[in-house]
Amino acid sequence: MQTSAEAGSVTTNSDHYLQCIELLRAENDRLRETCQDLENMQRVLEQAVGVNNSNLLHAEMSSMELEQVFQACTDAMWVVREDAVVVRVNAAMLKLLGKTQEEVVGKLCSTLIDYRKCDAPACPLIQGKGLECCQEIDIQFSEESGETRHFILSTAPLVTLDGSPGIVGQFKNITSRKKAEEELARANAALERIARVDGLTQVANRRCFDETLQREWRRMSRERKPFSLLLCDIDFFKKYNDTYGHQEGDECLRQVARALEKSALRPADLVARYGGEEFVLLLPDAEISGAMLVADRILKSVGALQIEHRASTVSPHVSISVGAACIMPGQAATPEDLVVRADQALYQSKDQGRNRATASPFREV
Repeated sequence: MQTSAEAGSVTTNSDHYLQCIELLRAENDRLRETCQDLENMQRVLEQAVGVNNSNLLHAEMSSMELEQVFQACTDAMWVVREDAVVVRVNAAMLKLLGKTQEEVVGKLCSTLIDYRKCDAPACPLIQGKGLECCQEIDIQFSEESGETRHFILSTAPLVTLDGSPGIVGQFKNITSRKKAEEELARANAALERIARVDGLTQVANRRCFDETLQREWRRMSRERKPFSLLLCDIDFFKKYNDTYGHQEGDECLRQVARALEKSALRPADLVARYGGEEFVLLLPDAEISGAMLVADRILKSVGALQIEHRASTVSPHVSISVGAACIMPGQAATPEDLVVRADQALYQSKDQGRNRATASPFREV
């Protein structure tokens, strides 16, 4: 028969056992919850890894696409760090430099291209520091053959893969455009010359004379200096044409024009064909005495040509009559006044027998 002490011991052991069972059940529940949490975390991590792998794949594909675009670009391009070291270059740039990738990457840009702006404030690398926008400069490369190629260098700030600041440079070849611009400029200059030069005698034409007269008149008015003008007319030129023909007449005009140009010694002096057989000389900053010296040279130069003129009644050779006038430009006078006074003096030369120069009285207005 079991004693009361033994019965109490059994009861105590049973309670302890039940407590252990409950603790184990609680721990099991906690472990089950932990496992569930870990499974959930694993699923989240797997999803995150999947997204990250997708992003990495997308980034790699984008990088490959950008690299293909970079390499396929027909314009030469490179990436230069802040310390002027080239870190990336495309095929067009290698072709431009005539070098391999190994000969370019890791080298100083100034040792690869001399565009005469390195180490100067105009250097695109120096200019690009701290800027957030693109800039463009014109550069040119001189080849061993002597040919010069023109480029527009476009640069923009860039942060390289290692975090270093720098620039990306794009070289656009504009040599053909430059040549076209130069040809156009030459053509325009030729057209401008045609528009301002007499086709027969190659001295200034009437349009050029009118423009120069107005411009020099304003200048002499500002500077309060005298302005002289010579009006010249070949004596009996119509009779010369009738006697020798128009071809000989044209040659006579050309020779007289050259003689007039040789008589006008200063850069500011202008010889122009005024019309028909008439020529005019503008002599800014010249007094009437100086104008008459030029007129005397003209008479001698034309006479020295020794162009036969059997129909002339004043000389066996082509001669010329000159009218000289001088005005100190002011508010009361106009450029036309100067021309009128020279024309009046020319009329006097003809009236007095031709082959001479006559001066109109000096006038200050």
